[in-house]
Amino acid sequence: MSDTDQVTLGKRELALPRKPQRRNGREKYEKLLDTLESLLSEREASEITLADLSEAAGVPTASIYHFFPSKDAALTALAERYFDTNFRQDAFRPAATEYTSWQELVCLVSERALSYYQSNSSMQKLRFGPNATWAIRDLIMGNNQRLAEVMFEACSRSFLLPDSNDWHSRFLLAVGISDAFWAMSYSRYGRITGELVSESKRATIAYLKMYIGELLERRTG
Repeated sequence: MSDTDQVTLGKRELALPRKPQRRNGREKYEKLLDTLESLLSEREASEITLADLSEAAGVPTASIYHFFPSKDAALTALAERYFDTNFRQDAFRPAATEYTSWQELVCLVSERALSYYQSNSSMQKLRFGPNATWAIRDLIMGNNQRLAEVMFEACSRSFLLPDSNDWHSRFLLAVGISDAFWAMSYSRYGRITGELVSESKRATIAYLKMYIGELLERRTG
């Protein structure tokens, strides 16, 4: 392994939390994440230090570093709780009775995903803010893949899709289009505006329409 690879590996390890195995360690770990969430609701991630977390949680600094070798590791741990542990695909899967077209289906899944991200101000900052680490970006990509699976499965269950081996990647790109509009809106305005939500839907539908077409025949039986 080259010196450059070792430095890169070291930086990556610093961005990852050390998850405890024992019960008392897990309880302290969760307490720290609760405290970090509270701090992040009031400040930007760039304004928070591990010393702030130690003081607010009433936990010795040495204990903070035991779990989080860096602030990025603490933010990654909180993102894992939002974007992995608490992310349930069933919550975004619409019932067949809720839509009459593939366009409505896609919009429903997008709306529910956005509502989930907007339900918590700390989650929004981690999801769309400028301080996302590579580890958080990996978590975001994982969520996008799961949303794409929800869209594809619901669409293929309800409609007769044209034959293709690329549907998973098509729907993943569609989710990515919406995501890009949301991130741009948050970066520009500090929130996700209704106008750019509408634009994201139009862009996503326009992209998928190139491969799906305007109308899909509904499955029967």
